Amino acid sequence: MVMLAKWILENNSNARVAIITDRDALDKQIQRVFTDAGEKIVRSGTGSELMRQLSHPLPHLLRSLVHKFGRKDVDDFDDYVKELESSPSTTVGDIYVFVDECHRTQSGRLHRVMKAMMPNAIFIGFTGTPLLKKDKQTSNEVFGGYVYTYKLNEAVKDEVVLDLV
Repeated sequence: MVMLAKWILENNSNARVAIITDRDALDKQIQRVFTDAGEKIVRSGTGSELMRQLSHPLPHLLRSLVHKFGRKDVDDFDDYVKELESSPSTTVGDIYVFVDECHRTQSGRLHRVMKAMMPNAIFIGFTGTPLLKKDKQTSNEVFGGYVYTYKLNEAVKDEVVLDLV
């Protein structure tokens, strides 16, 4: 994720990368990893704050939680999504949305809201979890084909993980 973000930002001066995770501990881990790689990453506390930040040319690298795209006061969700789609948020630059643990949160409402708010963004899903057939199909439908795969047998061979028994 870090290397792809760095490559995109180095090769596209208009690029903006927003990393979306599904829990606070993972968000903090991502901050540490990017900081250790020498990259400044800014956290957005709310979905609206993220969209405000994306409406300006800086920062280039942001992070937020997927749950920040939810709203509790929505009576008719489909109407809400249609409203967002009819007037999407203003963004500056070429937006790349990296969704971590994409197999868990991206087949439902929060993903629909993000897509409606950022219709021109490129969404890239990441997961380190072996996917069940159902999850794999859903992830492929939402994000498309694979950019890169690192299979369990490769990780076992590299001695990065232990084999499943």
